[in-house]
Amino acid sequence: MNVKSDFFLDYIGKLRDRGVDLNYLAEKYGTPLYFIDGNVVKQNYENLRNAIHEVYDKFLICYAYKANTCIALLKLLNSLGAGAEVVSGGELYAAKLAGVPMDKVVFDGVSKSPGELSYAVFEGVLLINIENIDELYWINKFAEEFNIKVSVGVRVNFDIPTKTHSNISTGARIHKFGLNVENAFKAYSLASKLSHVHVAGIHVHIGSQITDIQPYSMVVDKVLSFCTELKKLLGLELEIIDLGGGFGIPYSIEDSVFPLNDYCKVIEKLEHASKEIFTSQPLLIIEPGRFIVGNAGILLTRVNYVKENYGVKWVLVDAGMNDLIRPALYGAHHPIYNLSSNEDIEIYNVGGPVCESSDVFGFDVKLNRVKRGDLLAIMNAGAYGFSMSSNYNSRPRPAVIMYYDGEVKLVRRRESYADLFSHEIF
Repeated sequence: MNVKSDFFLDYIGKLRDRGVDLNYLAEKYGTPLYFIDGNVVKQNYENLRNAIHEVYDKFLICYAYKANTCIALLKLLNSLGAGAEVVSGGELYAAKLAGVPMDKVVFDGVSKSPGELSYAVFEGVLLINIENIDELYWINKFAEEFNIKVSVGVRVNFDIPTKTHSNISTGARIHKFGLNVENAFKAYSLASKLSHVHVAGIHVHIGSQITDIQPYSMVVDKVLSFCTELKKLLGLELEIIDLGGGFGIPYSIEDSVFPLNDYCKVIEKLEHASKEIFTSQPLLIIEPGRFIVGNAGILLTRVNYVKENYGVKWVLVDAGMNDLIRPALYGAHHPIYNLSSNEDIEIYNVGGPVCESSDVFGFDVKLNRVKRGDLLAIMNAGAYGFSMSSNYNSRPRPAVIMYYDGEVKLVRRRESYADLFSHEIF
């Protein structure tokens, strides 16, 4: 193994010390199997909440539902005080199922349908962040029908580049997200004239899996400058500043850890400057997803076969890209461990059963010698794992179990073949 301290292995050891036997769980519930550690979720949430509380009084952490919408997980976060950041009608419905108060729900999304906007207006969410000027007409129309006034924000694209994968960068001029500064001013001007719209906030989100603090510092500077101009030119004083999320996590022992202390210094800068711009302190909203749940999830998968092709050793497992698509979609790295072997290290490619050459979880992976039937753990699968899963190749999606407060419970049953075709009309 790598001579550096391996915190992924350390974590597996800690689970074992607490009586959580991943091999036993895989035997009991079958594989592929998603494991969620609710204790890690709680720790991540509380670490973030406590750090921000040190520098800013009025804030709300709205967990980004796109990372993982397991209802048991959402209910846990709701019990801890988290709000919800949703980007679809389905995610809004999930928030309702989890019991999240609607005044703690933020509705985002670059292409919200009229039906989704009507749903969000009817439910009375805290804030709808618009990304298209025409959204305002729909929101005003529905709000008038329901005889309510709806709080809106505008997602502004300040053209801020980030050091992350191009597919998960969202804040530069080439991206579909948000409105440029000129059009954002037009949106605020229009919103201020609509009878059933209340101009409340500003929203920015620059991407995902970001570990560099500089873009966040730039964002705060841009937001403060924009709010100053908005007050000066349109007489609008915003009540909510939504800085989005995107905080990265380490996917290898060489990766950087998100500099939370430095981020809090950026928030502290916001706190000081806001006193000069706003009559009262704005509500700060942040929308972390991966940072809360990413390292709390493991995908357990059983080895079907081991073979050698042209000098390359392949481990072929029962999980596929339909269960965890990040490696195929982004070339993402997930640490992989053999939980069934203490033998010498060998080098393997790890692939799944899906009929695509991209169905590979890792190339040149160092694993304790693998044999058929061994159990592998694919780490850091808590975010954008199950939530991006599919039934490609007519494969049922895995079961999900959750460990919290000393208990392991099944929180989502494994899909059956019948489930795959339950909506077909024939």
